[in-house]
Amino acid sequence: MTGGAAYVQDLRLPGMLHGRVVRPPRYGSKLESLDDAAVKALPGVMAVVRDGSFLGIVAVREEQAIKARAALRNAATWTPGPELPDPARIFDVIRSLPSKDSTIGVKSGAAPSGARTFEALYTKPYMSHGSIGPSCAVAEFKDGKMTVWTHSQGVFPLRIELAKTLKMPTDAIRCVHTEGSGCYGHNGADDVAADAALLARAVPGRPVRLQWMRDDEFGWEPYGPAMVMRAKAALGGDGKVADWQYEVWSNSHSTRPESTTGTNVLPAWYLAEPQRMGPPTSPPQPAGGGDRNAIPLYDFPNQRVVHHFVQDMPIRVSALRTLGAYANVFALESFMDELAAAAGADPIAFRLAHLTDPRARGVIETVAHKAGWSENRKGDGTRGRGIGFAKYKNLACYVAVVADVEVDRGSGMVRVPRAWAAVDCGLIINPDGLANQIEGGIVQSVSWTVMEEVRFDKNGILARDWASYPILTMPDAPKVEVELINRPNERSLGAGEGSQGPAVAAVVNAFANATGKRIRDLPLKPERVKAVLGSSGDR
Repeated sequence: MTGGAAYVQDLRLPGMLHGRVVRPPRYGSKLESLDDAAVKALPGVMAVVRDGSFLGIVAVREEQAIKARAALRNAATWTPGPELPDPARIFDVIRSLPSKDSTIGVKSGAAPSGARTFEALYTKPYMSHGSIGPSCAVAEFKDGKMTVWTHSQGVFPLRIELAKTLKMPTDAIRCVHTEGSGCYGHNGADDVAADAALLARAVPGRPVRLQWMRDDEFGWEPYGPAMVMRAKAALGGDGKVADWQYEVWSNSHSTRPESTTGTNVLPAWYLAEPQRMGPPTSPPQPAGGGDRNAIPLYDFPNQRVVHHFVQDMPIRVSALRTLGAYANVFALESFMDELAAAAGADPIAFRLAHLTDPRARGVIETVAHKAGWSENRKGDGTRGRGIGFAKYKNLACYVAVVADVEVDRGSGMVRVPRAWAAVDCGLIINPDGLANQIEGGIVQSVSWTVMEEVRFDKNGILARDWASYPILTMPDAPKVEVELINRPNERSLGAGEGSQGPAVAAVVNAFANATGKRIRDLPLKPERVKAVLGSSGDR
């Protein structure tokens, strides 16, 4: 214990001022007029900064900056940008937009005859990073040079974006990495660094600390993309999959600074001389982006996977933990359970019948034993058990998860009291760190699966605080047990993000086992649960 600054949010420099920004009503809005005379007269206000439609405030104390931000918001008149899509049709919109299509994971064998065919459509909503500490940066413009303390995940790419935004030479900019209070993926860290730098130019020689407000973080960060997955398969007379066809529609999973041409920091798009965001791109296979884990690891004789990469982005998106793997494993493993039911097979036995990889079989058999899996055990209407499996990126660790769920049929609430996992990442270097990684991924995945969704309407983002974007709380976190399979003669495989996909599959499959009804649209929110429990078919 030192009592020192742990995160950039805690950083305090001599003579430091505080800044805040005022965001427009929605994407693409234009600042038409500003009557800021009363704002400038408020106590502690050092500067009102306007550059086109970028608007901010600098004050001596943080509470003064917050009050001035509220006053500045009331003093601004905006022309709103384009309306957002109808949220009820967002998945149709995504599928209707032009896409760059690639066919991957093709296998060709004997054509099935007399097979039964099955088809299902799955969806995953936009999801927020939900960083506990809102994004923050401290910037100082002194003697013609800009220094920025930032929790960016790439200080050198950020420096290049700041040079373009500020129209300064890169050698006049220094980005100092300082830890932030939590983020997996591309949240607002780079954007707030650019915000702080723009404000710091207005008060040379004084550091400016700019922390986003909670509504800035939820309303303006890049989200994990909404995705649509369609699976189609044929079951042969032997009860095994004879043909597998799979399609996934997704926007980009990376619009980080300098990941493409253009300027990929938020305030740059609202300046008097606005700069363009770079064209979205998709990381290639074998790791993939929207198609990460879209190629099944199972031994299907015929298969074809199509990735529809949709470049038009109705809502701002970028990297969120696992990229496309969470959604693809959810769809793939849900469909495997549906096919197992159609074949009259136990879900674990059905998977093992389609696997020859001994390490894949090993994690499934290990977790089944650890959880005390009973073959073909039915749920009782409110409680059930499910399994999910994946090899992350088809390159990294093997993980299998078994989860128990409890469904309150009155409220529609879904709880996950327990989960078990088995992981094989080759040679284990740090057993405790590995177990923590798998446990944390399962807890995060349960939160995503049962409640997380960025809500919006045509006028903008509605998820602005913890009430409108709830996450799993401590009392509802599952008890997790992890079995580590050490293979000293195998190379170490990456274990970060390996358990989120298997966990979502285990939870949704457990829900189907418990209730006899299947939900193919995430999250398992109460209104959706009550609707499907009150209907006669799957949803």
